[in-house]
Amino acid sequence: MQNVLVPFDGSSSAKRAIQYLVDFSAEYPAIKVHVINVQSEPKLYGNYVSASMLEQLHDGALQHGQDINTDAAAMLEAANINFETHAVIGEVIGEVVKAVKQLGCNTVVMGTRGMSNLGNLVMGSVATRIVHEVPVPVLLIK
Repeated sequence: MQNVLVPFDGSSSAKRAIQYLVDFSAEYPAIKVHVINVQSEPKLYGNYVSASMLEQLHDGALQHGQDINTDAAAMLEAANINFETHAVIGEVIGEVVKAVKQLGCNTVVMGTRGMSNLGNLVMGSVATRIVHEVPVPVLLIK
């Protein structure tokens, strides 16, 4: 675990994953952590949305993702861990897989439960899908 990706949604489970890395770094200080928050595409209703309004919606979603990442950043910074935060728009599984490849991550560390309990019942667990989709080991933190 040298270059780690942490999907982060601000949930207590996601914060435990960050805390695990903080504790882990005490023994292995040379890790690099990438914290990623994935926001859904804005849902548009109606017949017409201007390009500027669509851009504002995207910018707002990205800002919201960065705001969520501030909790993780504060924990990692306090532990003096090398990290970067990323906020993207898209589908969670696909964006996590893409980030693993683009950032050269060799491990994904994530919580088992996120903010969307209803989504877990309807579509299956995001954590389970990530385990099956990413090409690197995944460490799930309860």
